[in-house]
Amino acid sequence: MKLALAVAALCAMSWMLTSQPAPPERVGPRQDGSVLLNTGWMLRPAGRQVPLSTLPMTSVPSKDGKYLLVLHGGYLPPSITVLETKTMSEVSTTPVADAWLGMTLSPNGTMLYVGGGSTATVYEFGFADGTLTPARSFPVVPPADRKWEDFIGDVTMSPDGRLIYAAALYRNEIAVINPQSGMVIEHWKTGRRPYRILFHPDGKSFFVSSWADGSVLQHDTGNGQILTTARLGPHPTDMVWRGRKTIVEDGQEAPSWMARLFVSAANTNKVYVLGFTEARDLTLVETLNVAMTPRQPFGMTPSALALNEDESKLFVVCSDANAVAVADVAGPRGRVLGFIPSGWYPTAARVLPGGQLAILNGRGGRSYPNPGGPNPMKSVERSHLGVRNDQYVGVLQTGTLSLVEPFDDAQLDAFTQTVMRNSPYRDRLLDDASIPAGNPIPSAQGQPSPIEHVVYILKENRTYDQILGDVGKGNSDPSLALFGERYSPNHHKLAREFVLFDNFYVNADVSADGHNWSSSAIATDYVQKLWPNSYAGRRKHYDYEGSDPATYPPAGYLWTNALAIGLSIRNYGWWVTNLETAGGAGAPQVKEVKDPSLRPYTSMNFRSFDLNYFDTDRVKVYLDDLKRFESEGRMPRLTLLRIGNDHTAGIAAGKYTPGALMADNDYALGQVVEALSRSRFWAKTAIFVIEDDAQNGPDHVDSHRAPVFVLSPYTRRGVVDSTMYNTTSVLRTMELILGLRPMTQFDAAARPMWAAFSGQPNADPYTAEKPRIDTTSRNPQNSAAMRHTEMDFTEADRADDDELNGEIWTAMRGTPAPAPVRSIFGK
Repeated sequence: MKLALAVAALCAMSWMLTSQPAPPERVGPRQDGSVLLNTGWMLRPAGRQVPLSTLPMTSVPSKDGKYLLVLHGGYLPPSITVLETKTMSEVSTTPVADAWLGMTLSPNGTMLYVGGGSTATVYEFGFADGTLTPARSFPVVPPADRKWEDFIGDVTMSPDGRLIYAAALYRNEIAVINPQSGMVIEHWKTGRRPYRILFHPDGKSFFVSSWADGSVLQHDTGNGQILTTARLGPHPTDMVWRGRKTIVEDGQEAPSWMARLFVSAANTNKVYVLGFTEARDLTLVETLNVAMTPRQPFGMTPSALALNEDESKLFVVCSDANAVAVADVAGPRGRVLGFIPSGWYPTAARVLPGGQLAILNGRGGRSYPNPGGPNPMKSVERSHLGVRNDQYVGVLQTGTLSLVEPFDDAQLDAFTQTVMRNSPYRDRLLDDASIPAGNPIPSAQGQPSPIEHVVYILKENRTYDQILGDVGKGNSDPSLALFGERYSPNHHKLAREFVLFDNFYVNADVSADGHNWSSSAIATDYVQKLWPNSYAGRRKHYDYEGSDPATYPPAGYLWTNALAIGLSIRNYGWWVTNLETAGGAGAPQVKEVKDPSLRPYTSMNFRSFDLNYFDTDRVKVYLDDLKRFESEGRMPRLTLLRIGNDHTAGIAAGKYTPGALMADNDYALGQVVEALSRSRFWAKTAIFVIEDDAQNGPDHVDSHRAPVFVLSPYTRRGVVDSTMYNTTSVLRTMELILGLRPMTQFDAAARPMWAAFSGQPNADPYTAEKPRIDTTSRNPQNSAAMRHTEMDFTEADRADDDELNGEIWTAMRGTPAPAPVRSIFGK
């Protein structure tokens, strides 16, 4: 009841506040000690904050309770840190060749086993007095035979300590290792993307959560046979077993089950509760909804679980809400009691002896300025993978441990109110009075708009100052204008003639999460937990744009939501794989469309990311289709268009120069806008142009500040809009135009771009500026001296982005420039 009243009061207060015109916000630390993130969420973590390395994923207490071991699986070289639990001071840190999620102690507590990620190995360490000593390695796949699919995640031991069980993530297997011989003795098939392995206490069976199949499988320990498959919700991750006696109050019926298995499902807002009967059957008995309000969309991302010592309380780590839910599970029916505010993107929790709650926060408590780099003048120096001499976001965004003391009901109520205040999401819609009169952007789904057609253009990896630093107005720094007006005359003209946005931020760090944020208003737990490993060069595979089933978002993509309500769509270059060799004009260019729902609506003649292929040639395909739309009198309601040559190939020998590729991209954009503005559809069209990510600098405000363009007869002309927007603001604005429901809590809570629109249309057409430089110029053959022969440009972010930026600056300017800035804006 207290929670319901708190929610109702906060929603009412929020409605009264948000029904007034919102002044521009400045993200970052605030005087009260809180921090505003670029997502619009606040951070006010409870408890004491202990610094850790990048992406802490798992913790294990020592058998005597004196130490807590923490596994780091992020961008920096993986490691295991041992903390002394009384003071949480670091006792030791031990490097690991690779480590990802899996860590378990032997039953006697003297040996530690760690899942070796991309090394396809389980590592053994001796453990005594807070110190780890490297011992043996157990290769699941011999080094000579390893492929990217050979990746070891979770690791556990049988209760008797005789065998090690390791999850082969991409082989969809459980590998069984005999630690006496060091040999792999079994490979047992399981569900796709096995995430967590949990033994039944009797050791006769074990459970596996299938990240990609939405299920939990029970295996026989003796032969690996699948005994039971429980179909649950998308992205089952962590599991905990509650075997203690259930408290049954007077009048309650005794449960039919003898124990319960709790399973978090990260692509839902739920924890599934399975009853385990004496007949060893698994039955779904209830679900715990950890949403903060009744109508909250997906996006809480419950990804990890912990029980307190007497198993009366369940703690649910809600990664994308920066919170831990608390549920009473002592009786046969669970009850969500409240929430604890955590740090940024919590990944795990554990209750320590004495009742302290230790929460691992994958991104820590904030992001930071980076006056030391990345320096656009210099190439990145590395001593080995993950170590570099600059302040790259993957290095800076270190994790923390929140140590929360035992709390009573009153304190939990206070924590809950803090979590509610931290979230910008509210069930109640904004009042129409908050929107300028006559605004063409509706205030709610289903309201009419004079705009019927949305064209959504995705570009690659540029910051605001890199392109618009010399635009002459707004918060711009001309000294950082790497691709200034000479190279991007259309970007500048569009910013001047329409709206200049100088306070817009991408939600993503890199293309791996950027393409997901741009299309689905979230980056799933799979993407968030694996891209640092890939970008550090350990897992040498890029599968984040719809290539792996575990990347699929909780509520589909923008296009699947449009198709669900019968809107017409057309796709040019999104979520496709190119044919290896580019064809000539009018020839097929696409080998595969990664999302089957998008396949019927995809132009197979429009080539996706390929820096050897001009954007101006790409858009010819679209412009020909636009002529057909004109003759037919029909244009799709939603058009997806990808032009990515602003990414550039740096100074790679023989490749098109950075300036040439930027100028090509600029003219392609100008041509599309000109053609649409002179079409019969212009009066009812809005074009949205964003970068998927900002490639980490340079920008004098923040490395995640990026250019964005909103182009329509209804956009205000010649103004600067300094309202704080982000990627999900663009998505929310398009959804309101098209009548789409929000996909996650992020776009549901995002501020629509009302201030950029006017009720008085100006249908004047746009005239594209032709390139002012040669778009066919190439780098000299000897330019490979700067390591570019090793860079991979087959996908947008396979080349190191900061190293590429440094070489681009050298090629373009040849002089030192101020280092880009890191701030709290960044993800």
